[in-house]
Amino acid sequence: MTTEGRRSTVRELEREFNRLFVRRRFNALQIARRLDPEIEPASYSVLAALQHDGPQRMTSIARQLGIGKPTLSRQLATLAERGLVTKDTDPLDGRAQLISLTQEGLERLQGAQQERAERYLTMLETWEEHEIETLSGLLSKLNRTYADFDAAHAPACGAEEVRP
Repeated sequence: MTTEGRRSTVRELEREFNRLFVRRRFNALQIARRLDPEIEPASYSVLAALQHDGPQRMTSIARQLGIGKPTLSRQLATLAERGLVTKDTDPLDGRAQLISLTQEGLERLQGAQQERAERYLTMLETWEEHEIETLSGLLSKLNRTYADFDAAHAPACGAEEVRP
C-alpha cells in the first residue's frame, strides 16, 4: 500500500524530472547545432550510440533508442549527407547495412561532448564532490531500476529494451 506522503513525493520527483528533461532537450539542441546546424537534436543520440557500441544495423539502433525506423532513416540520411556516418553492407548479411561513425563524425561528437563536460564542471562548481557522487550513484540506480522494470514488464506492455 502506498502512503499519500510517498505518492506526493513521487509526484514532486516527476515534476523535477519534467523540468530536467526540458533542459536536456534544450541542451541536446545546442549540442546538435554545434555538431552541425542541419541535424536534428535527436541525432546526437544516434551518434552517441554508434560511439558507444560501434557499427550497428539500423534495427539495432532504432530498438536501442526506442525510435521508429522511418524517423531513424531520416536522421541517418541527414547524418550521412553531412559526412558524420557511413552506411556499408553488413558482411554477415549482404541485404543489411551497417551504420558507422566517420572519423569526422567521431571528432565532432567528441568536441561537443568535451564542451558539455566543461559546461557541467562549471555549472557544478558550487557543489561538493560528494554531492555529485551521490547524484551520479542515484541516477545509476534509477537507470538500473528502469531497465529491470522494463525487462519485467516488456511482455505485458510491448516495450522494447532501451539503453539509458
